[in-house]
Amino acid sequence: MAKAKAGLANLNAGGSSNGVMKNRTAEDYLQLGIDAHEKGEMERSAGFFERSAREGGGCGTGMLMWGLALRHGWGCQVNETRAFKWLQKAAESVVDEVERVKAEGKDEAFAVKNELVLAVYELGQCFMRGWGCKKDKALAINYFELAAKLGDPDAQQELGFCYSNGKGTKKDLKKAAKYYRMASKQGIEMMGSQWIWKSKYD
Repeated sequence: MAKAKAGLANLNAGGSSNGVMKNRTAEDYLQLGIDAHEKGEMERSAGFFERSAREGGGCGTGMLMWGLALRHGWGCQVNETRAFKWLQKAAESVVDEVERVKAEGKDEAFAVKNELVLAVYELGQCFMRGWGCKKDKALAINYFELAAKLGDPDAQQELGFCYSNGKGTKKDLKKAAKYYRMASKQGIEMMGSQWIWKSKYD
């Protein structure tokens, strides 16, 4: 949940809507939702996030925020099944964008907004924990690996944990060290992680 709220803070860096526009877009509703959320007006924010997820086909970040609202009960009733549906839609928008950019021969790591990478990570959490879907730890690992490749430090840390403990995958301390190192270089603090820097895990 803290990660989700950190993503919300990043989203708000772009400025706020004046709330009096006509012909609002999905992005307009997203900003209204962020503004309401930060004022503690949770029911209003949930309504705006839902509009952002649906309006004109919706925007990926709006789908993400509506999915998180449904998961955490931000101004609406918790519904993990519906949350999964919207997080999946948001993550699919990321995968589609990555495939498009790769086809153009560009680096996908710079193609996707940070907040949308969060959708991939959160979908991985759904599959790992069975939130709104059947547990599928192997599929969760796939989503974590995509998010990690796109630069998400929490996904990198999660993969380090999975590979070091054999959670959802075969235990592999070299891979664990690789992902823990990636997360550490992005500022993630980990207790008892000195072992990851040993040369035998290079």
